[in-house]
Amino acid sequence: MNTDTDAEIHNLNKEYRIVSLRGNKCALFFKNKQNVLRATLDGCEKIISNISVNTEKDLNEEEKGLLLTFIRAKKYTLTKEAADKLDISIIQYEDGREEYVSERLLLKRVASGINFAKVYVGKLKIYQLDIKEYTRNVSYNLNKAEIVKLNVGENCSVNIDLRDNEFIESLTVKDKFSGTLNLSRTTLESIFIGNNCRCNITLSDSKKCPNLQIADICSGNINIINSCLYALSIGYYSYADIMLSNNVIKKEIAIGDSFRGGIYATNQSCELMKTGADFKGWLKLNNQSPNTGIKELNLGDDFAGNINLSGDNSVQHIVCGVRNVGKIIASYATAINRVDIGRYFNGNIDLGASAINEIFVEYGASGKITVKGCRNLKLLQASVDNDLYIDGDVKSVDALSDSNHVNYYFNDVRFNWRKLPFYKRIYRSFAKRNQI
Repeated sequence: MNTDTDAEIHNLNKEYRIVSLRGNKCALFFKNKQNVLRATLDGCEKIISNISVNTEKDLNEEEKGLLLTFIRAKKYTLTKEAADKLDISIIQYEDGREEYVSERLLLKRVASGINFAKVYVGKLKIYQLDIKEYTRNVSYNLNKAEIVKLNVGENCSVNIDLRDNEFIESLTVKDKFSGTLNLSRTTLESIFIGNNCRCNITLSDSKKCPNLQIADICSGNINIINSCLYALSIGYYSYADIMLSNNVIKKEIAIGDSFRGGIYATNQSCELMKTGADFKGWLKLNNQSPNTGIKELNLGDDFAGNINLSGDNSVQHIVCGVRNVGKIIASYATAINRVDIGRYFNGNIDLGASAINEIFVEYGASGKITVKGCRNLKLLQASVDNDLYIDGDVKSVDALSDSNHVNYYFNDVRFNWRKLPFYKRIYRSFAKRNQI
């Protein structure tokens, strides 16, 4: 017996119907043949904003399918919340048209290639999802997708949103990718970005410690915040802007040859950061805790960039390769203990008022080192043939020379003179070198 009075009824089949009360334009009632209300579809102006299941029993697959068929036939629009109740995904095309697809149909669409669209993935359970190569101008919302591996093909122009995904473990992005990757609060364990990619990457509050590897010629903005990484490596000729804040990096940060971008790192916890040869970018390190931070900075050959460690409280050791012509500012660095400068140095290093203890310079040096206010300085070792300009106000106590090096001592070191080889000459005045 039909108890629905003053209502418009849409029979879906012999078992189910949709009831629309004439005085209520913002609700549709989904009932079975026993007149039991199974769900209420809320919304106005043909936009269904929510689907409320009115019994303890969830909608079964047949019921979800009937509702989806009805929505398609009546050309209703679904919100993401309503789509979730039906376990369907939404494909919104550039022309404004929306397609509501099941899990099976979604996989078919992705495999054939979706272009110029926004894709909200509702129910999707698959081990590996492959986004087809040459996919253009597509945004994927994969927050709820139950996928373990995500592979993005070559020459794709897509935006990937994986925020809060608790299933994903591996992300592989192949060459010539352009777009954005939001990887915040995910369970990723491996991230690989291919060659010649122009992308913006955001990783914050990671739930695991992924290995992040970015191949050659990368550009864009990379922001890693409050996360754990096993290691971070960037390949050759990158000109990305990299922001690292409050991260734990278990192994090292490795920047490849010919870096042309910028790196700002604050409050990292990492033993080693190293750059490749021909570094011409900029690097700013600022750690406020002596118990964490980057402990050693290793610069490759032909360094010609700018390093700013002013006020840093973590870097203890700086190593420079050969032919360093860049600029390093480490003034007021409270943890710096040792600097090693390679052959043919012609750069500028400012260690003013820092905690520097020892400086070692290889042969062929002709650059400038500033040591004003360095009250902890004990030793500066340079090759005999150097042409250094040393700007400082700390007087040496003694200088000791052999055929290869001159050691300048800045405190009352007590030598055992009897053990010194007879051919070594003692320089008692640091001013004789006319370098400080």
